[in-house]
Amino acid sequence: MTAADLRVVMMVANDVTNDSRVRKEAAALAETGAEVTVLGVSAGDLPSREVLDGALIVRVAVPFSLREERKRSRAARRAWRPPLVGYRNTSTYTARSRRIEAELRALKADSGHAVAAAKEGKRNPLGFKLGVATRLLRRGRWQAAQKAAWVRQGVGRKADGTFKFGWRAYDGVIHRMPWPAPWRRLHPEALDLEMAFGDLIDRLEPDVVHAHDMHVIGVATRAAGRAKLRGKHLKVVYDAHEYVAGLSRYGGRTRRSIAAWANHEREYIGQADLVITVSPAIAHRLRQEHKLGHEPAVIMNTPNPADVSVEVTDVRSRIGLPPEVPLLVYSGGVTRARGVESAVQALVELPDAHLAVVCVPGIATDAVRALQALAATLGVENRLHCLDPVKPDEVVAFLRTADVGLIPILRYPSHEMALPNKLFEYAFAGLPVVVSDMPSMKEFVDRTRIGEVFVAADPHDLASKVRTVLGDLDSYRERVAHPGYQQEVSWAGQADKLRSLYGELVGRRLTVSEPADRVAKKQPHLLIGPVNSAGQAWLWSTALERAEPGLVAESLTTGSGAFGFQAHRTGTYRQYRSDLRWQLELTAYTLRTVTHVLFEAGRPMFGQERGALWTTDVPVLDSAGIKHGVIFHGSDIRDPARHRAKYRYSPFRDRDEELTQRLQSANDVMRRHLADYEGPVFVTTPDLLEFVENAVWLPLTVDGEEFSSAEPVLERKVPVVLHAPSASALKGSAYVDPVLTDLDARGLITYQRVEDVPHTELAEMVRNADVVVDQLLLGSYGVLACEAMAAGRLTVGHVADSVRELLPTDLPIAEATPDDLAEVIERLVAERDPARKLADAGPTYVRELHDGRKSVEVLLPFVNGEPENGEV
Repeated sequence: MTAADLRVVMMVANDVTNDSRVRKEAAALAETGAEVTVLGVSAGDLPSREVLDGALIVRVAVPFSLREERKRSRAARRAWRPPLVGYRNTSTYTARSRRIEAELRALKADSGHAVAAAKEGKRNPLGFKLGVATRLLRRGRWQAAQKAAWVRQGVGRKADGTFKFGWRAYDGVIHRMPWPAPWRRLHPEALDLEMAFGDLIDRLEPDVVHAHDMHVIGVATRAAGRAKLRGKHLKVVYDAHEYVAGLSRYGGRTRRSIAAWANHEREYIGQADLVITVSPAIAHRLRQEHKLGHEPAVIMNTPNPADVSVEVTDVRSRIGLPPEVPLLVYSGGVTRARGVESAVQALVELPDAHLAVVCVPGIATDAVRALQALAATLGVENRLHCLDPVKPDEVVAFLRTADVGLIPILRYPSHEMALPNKLFEYAFAGLPVVVSDMPSMKEFVDRTRIGEVFVAADPHDLASKVRTVLGDLDSYRERVAHPGYQQEVSWAGQADKLRSLYGELVGRRLTVSEPADRVAKKQPHLLIGPVNSAGQAWLWSTALERAEPGLVAESLTTGSGAFGFQAHRTGTYRQYRSDLRWQLELTAYTLRTVTHVLFEAGRPMFGQERGALWTTDVPVLDSAGIKHGVIFHGSDIRDPARHRAKYRYSPFRDRDEELTQRLQSANDVMRRHLADYEGPVFVTTPDLLEFVENAVWLPLTVDGEEFSSAEPVLERKVPVVLHAPSASALKGSAYVDPVLTDLDARGLITYQRVEDVPHTELAEMVRNADVVVDQLLLGSYGVLACEAMAAGRLTVGHVADSVRELLPTDLPIAEATPDDLAEVIERLVAERDPARKLADAGPTYVRELHDGRKSVEVLLPFVNGEPENGEV
C-alpha cells in the first residue's frame, strides 16, 4: 500500500478554520498523497465542505441535544419551588395583581351604578340593601385575594433567596471537588460528538483516525472498536493540545468540569496507538499519570515559514503608529487566565510604549470590554489598541512590525507545561519576547536567549523586562533571526517528524509528493454531471477538449450504465445516494482540481439526500471559487400545466392526474429554486426556452461518425420503420404503436419497436432503418431525432410551429401528430422522392447545429466568462 492509499480522518470539536495545529497537521499528511478528511463542527445549522491546505474539511451540524437536555433539566431542578410558595414567573404575579385590581375597580363601578339608581328611585330599598351586601362580600373576597397574592409573592421571594443561596453554596462546594466528576453526566457533549462523527468514520473506513484534543478521543477509540467487528484494525492517534487536568479555570470551566474532561481522557488514552502532544513537559506528565507504555511524541505547534510572506496590512499600520514608537503586542485569547491585565497595568510604567491586543475570537466580548475599562481607569486607554484577529496564515506577517511579543499567562498547571503557538509566531515575525515564568517557557527562553522572563501576574517586573529588551533590541532581534533558531521553531521540521511517526504507525514510509489530482488550477477544468443523459455530458466534454486543447472537461454519470454511454467518471446509484466515502472523494477531487461545474437536471453533484437539489452544493462551490451553472433536459423542469395549455398534443393532457400533479409539484419546487439562482441556466431542447426564463439553448450533440450510414433510404419495397421511445415519450407510444402495427399488418412497412437496448445496438438499428419515428406529444425533438437525421434517415415527429420558429434554419423532420401519423407514413412511403430529399437534408442540419461546435460556442463563454442569455 502506498501513501496515496492511506486514508486519515481527523476530528476536532471546532470549525477547523482558525485551528492552526489541525490545519498544519492535516496539510503535512496530505502532502504525502494521503487522503485526509477533517471532521469539524459547523458554526451554524448548515453543514459545509471545503478543501483547506490539501485536506477535505467536512463541517457537521451538531445539534448537541444531550448537552441542551442537561442544561434544561439542570435549570428545571433549580427553578423548582414547593407548591404555592411564590410564583414561578414574575409575570404570573403581575397578571394576578392586575386581575384583582381590575375586579376591585369593577366593584366600585357597580357600587356607583347602584347608588345612582337608588337615588333616582329605580330600585326598591330591599334590592339595594341586598346588592350592598353582595358587593361587600365581593370586595372582601378580592381584598383577601390581594393580601394572599402579596403574602405568596413575599414568601416566594424569601424562599427564592434561600433556594438560590443554597444552590450557590452547593455550586461553591461541588465545583471545587475534583471527585466524583463523571464525564458522561457533566459533559454529554462528548456523546453528542459521537452521534455526529461516529457514523461518518464508520462509513469512511479510514486507516487512521486522529483525535484532536480531549473532546473526541472517545469517539476515535469507539470507532476503532467497531472496526474490529469488521475485521479491521483502525489505528488511533490522540493529539493532546493541552494538559487537560491542569486547564485554567474561568467561567463555567470549574475544577469539577476540568476533572470530568480529565476523566474522559483517562478512560480512553490507553487505547490510542499513538499519543502526541505539544511540549516535553506535557508528554512526561501524560506518561506518568496514565502509565503509558511510551512517552508521547512531541510535535510543537510552530508556525509555517510560508506565513511570513503573506501579503497583509501589518499591526503598526492598522493602528496608525509611527515606527519610532515602541509597540508591544499580545496575540491570542483574552481571558483572565491569559494575564493580559498585567500587560495593561505595565503600561503605567512604560509611558512611551503602546500595547496592541489582537483579540481571539474578536473584540466584542466581555473580557475585552473589561480590559478596556481597566485601561481607562489607569489612564492608558489611548495606548491600548484592541484589534480583531486576522486569518491564521496572516498572523505572522501581521505582527512583524511590532517590537516585543508578550505572553503574560498566569500560573495554572497546563500553562506551566505549555509552549504556546504564539511563542513561535512571534519568532517568525522577528519579535523578541517577554514571557511569564512558566517552567516550559522559561527553560525555552533562557536557553535560546530570545527575550526575558518576568514573574507571573507582576506588572512591575513585566515593565522592567520590557525596558531591558527595548534597551538592547538589536541584539535580541539578531538572536531571533539566527538560522539555527529559525530552523528549530520551523513547522517544516515538526511536519517531517509527524510524517515519520505516521510512517511507523502504518508500516510504510511517507514522503512529500504531489498527487496526480492535486495540481494548481492553471487551466479551466469543467465537470458536467451527475446524469450524463443520453451521453450528452460526454459528448459536450469531448467537443470542448477538441475545440480548446488547453481545456479539461469531464462528464460524470451516477446511473446503472445499462445503455453503454461513455463517461469520464462513474458512480453507482447507491454510491450517489448513500456512500459517504464515494461522495467525499468526489467532493475533494472537485474542490482541488475543478474550476467550473455544470449540474444536470437540477441534481446536486456530491450525493443526494431525499429532496435535495443542486443548490445544496452551491455554497461548497462558492467557497472554493468554482463557477457553476445548471442544465435542464426537459421533464426535469417542464411545466405540465403550461405545456398542457399551450400545446394541443401534450403527454400531460391524458396522463394519470396523480402522476401529473406529482411532477408538477416537483418541478414547481425546482423553478422556485431557479428563481433565486444567480448562475447561468442551459436547456437542451429549444421548446424549453419558453418555459425557463433567461435560459440559453445548449444544442444536443451527436457523434456524426458513429451514425454515418451508407445504407440507401426508402429503396426497399417494404421500408423499415423504427420507433424507440425514451422514458419521457412512452405516453406518445400509445398513439404510435397501434398505427405502425396496423401498417405493418397491411404489408406497407416493417415495424421495429425497441426499448432499453444498449446504445451501440440502437445506433446500428438507426443506421439500417428507413424511417425513424420520434415523439409526437412534446412539440420538440430530442436525441433520437438528431441521431436519425445524422444517419440520413427520414425522421418523423411533432415539432410545434412556435419551436420551429426558434430554430436558425429549416428543420428536416416530417411533421406528424397522433391524428395524422398513419396518413403521413403512407404518403412518405408512396411519394418517396420528396421523402428522400428530406432525409438527405438531415446530416447537413446536424452538422450545422448538433455536431458539437454550436454547443462549444455556448459553453465557452461560461468557461471563460459569462454567457449571454438566450443566444446560441
